[in-house]
Amino acid sequence: MITDRRRQVGLLTAGLLGAAVLAGCGSEVEGQGSASPTPTSSAGQSTGAPDDVEDLSAGLLPAEAFGAGAQATPITADQLQQQSSLGGLGGGQDVTVTPEACAPAVKSMEPGLDDLTGLGGQTVTTGSAGTATAELLIAGPGVTDGVDQLSATVQSCPEATITAPQLGTATATFAELAVPDLGDGSAGMTMTISLTGPDGQPVTVPLLMGMVADGDRLVSLTTTDPTGATDPAAFGALLQQAYEHQADALD
Repeated sequence: MITDRRRQVGLLTAGLLGAAVLAGCGSEVEGQGSASPTPTSSAGQSTGAPDDVEDLSAGLLPAEAFGAGAQATPITADQLQQQSSLGGLGGGQDVTVTPEACAPAVKSMEPGLDDLTGLGGQTVTTGSAGTATAELLIAGPGVTDGVDQLSATVQSCPEATITAPQLGTATATFAELAVPDLGDGSAGMTMTISLTGPDGQPVTVPLLMGMVADGDRLVSLTTTDPTGATDPAAFGALLQQAYEHQADALD
């Protein structure tokens, strides 16, 4: 249904970076390695959005907002189209989620561009530890439902087990994350993904996720740091900055 697709796009903005991280872990587990995009110094580049979708990249934060030496790489519409459930892990139909109540939230990370009227996105890397942030701006009917869905996930699905062909089995744990009260509604969540690495040792991927609704536009940030050193208060401040910047640039 169209409404389901819109909600999928909403939660995709929170899960995109986690999906990309998982895809990388999956390829490493398979011994294939994963390619890294060539970084750029600014976010003001085309997202590769379809012709009938407005390019919102002007509303993205400049790379320097993420810290000294930050490098930004645009997220293209083609990448979103190709990103299958949880990061190209064999397609949503091959992903198993338990308990069953968690399946809608987890599987809704599968991307889709149906009904979008605007798109802008970037990934930004900072520091020697490999801190990475995905920022997405998406406009269209129903995409801001993702804010409510993000809040509901913590309550309905505190932990899920995910099995996918290129990943094996991973455990995702969700918890509430306090973020500023912004726009037409905002929500935050932490997501910790645990799986077995290529050497048989456990791998943990911590993520911070935040969303803000601004009219028919959704602002989303997802940050991961392998050391788990990301400050929740600093993340909340960055989410507020992202919201205010896009409002000033696009309205």
